[in-house]
Amino acid sequence: MNETSTSSEQNFFQKNKAKFGLGALVAYVLLLGLGTIGEIWEIEWILDLPLFRPPGKY
Repeated sequence: MNETSTSSEQNFFQKNKAKFGLGALVAYVLLLGLGTIGEIWEIEWILDLPLFRPPGKY
């Protein structure tokens, strides 16, 4: 039973590898754009998100 579930999981990821990669790329570009907009126009609510805080600032 365990071997078939592992095989089906691998088959699922092999079939959808391109979709996962594209989704990760789109998420990266959106976060990069959001951070850039926050820096350029100094939008505080964007800069205060935990993802964009400088290290050591809590």
